[in-house]
Amino acid sequence: MTFLRAFGAIAAAEVVCWILWALFSRIPNAGLARTVFAGIILLILTLALTWLVIALILRTSLWRAAWAWLPTLVPRAGYFLLVLLTVKPYLIEAFVIPTNSMAPTIIGRHWEAPCPRCGSPAYSSVEPDWSDYDSHNRPVLMICSREHRTCEVADPPRVELPGDRLLVNKLLAPRRWDVIVFKMPEGTQTDYCKRLVGLPGETVVIRDGAVWIDGRRLSPPESCAGLEYLAEIKDYPEKLWGSPSKPARLGPDEYFVLGDFSARAKDSRLWQQGAPGHPPYAIPADYIIGVVTHIYWPLSRCRVLR
Repeated sequence: MTFLRAFGAIAAAEVVCWILWALFSRIPNAGLARTVFAGIILLILTLALTWLVIALILRTSLWRAAWAWLPTLVPRAGYFLLVLLTVKPYLIEAFVIPTNSMAPTIIGRHWEAPCPRCGSPAYSSVEPDWSDYDSHNRPVLMICSREHRTCEVADPPRVELPGDRLLVNKLLAPRRWDVIVFKMPEGTQTDYCKRLVGLPGETVVIRDGAVWIDGRRLSPPESCAGLEYLAEIKDYPEKLWGSPSKPARLGPDEYFVLGDFSARAKDSRLWQQGAPGHPPYAIPADYIIGVVTHIYWPLSRCRVLR
């Protein structure tokens, strides 16, 4: 009976931890300082509630409950080392997308409002990099989760919502139309997520909303149906890589990527600086981290991508 009660106490404490961390992940991004403060509060609450649950089930004091909890750190440490030294570098890694350029397939930090055409959720970026967000008097460009088409919403709720959490498989060979995570050729420390459309040795052109490879129009998979890839962006002064007048020619071990929210995606079309020895639009093979296979959080958006 004592063993069963102890096991039940530890299991109940784990459930409490998972619930608290799940609630924490739903908190909108409010800046680094507030996020750190919220994390500290979460840690204190997790420890306090864990010890309280153990104390109630084992009918002992909080001090004894804390001592009873300490041995559970040993398997946690082993698990942490396994993930840190083996799983994360070579097999599978969890990832949070930093932007909303892959909406509606994958959602980053975003605003949400009903699509004015069909009423389904539509998403917009929150980064102030685009002119739409410079003024509250202008409609906000969003993309519909059902039709995969862009729409303008007059005044959406400007509440920043968290993005999807992904699993990235580092063993899979990338294929066309895969969503991949990669290091930015421009040299930033942030890893990015885009859709792979151009393979080594190909010439990529975007025309009529579609991707053309070596003069042949590609038919995207059903999951991408309705998406329109743009060869020019309103108010952007320069010609884009991959436009009919500026085709992207890929060399050996070079790839071309696009964001599904094409009007709000800083992808191969817009890059100005490439990796050493490569053109600006190309991702070298050794810059690819892995293939996105699953969205695992939030539960309402769980799905398999490959």
